[in-house]
Amino acid sequence: MKAISLKLADKQLELLDEVSRMTRIPKSALVRKGIDLILMQVREDLITAELRQEIDALLREDSQLLRRLAKS
Repeated sequence: MKAISLKLADKQLELLDEVSRMTRIPKSALVRKGIDLILMQVREDLITAELRQEIDALLREDSQLLRRLAKS
């Protein structure tokens, strides 16, 4: 694990302190969890259901073309 520094708005730090006190989870663990949630959301948004359907359709089409080529 590597250390980084970041700047938070006063209100963000205040709320982070509050959540940390209430949950007894260290602020660093809460920040790491928040980063994990954002990264997961970005990954999920990159491959939407529509994009997955388009990819699947292209793969089916490619498969059909390869079968036709193999027969000739």
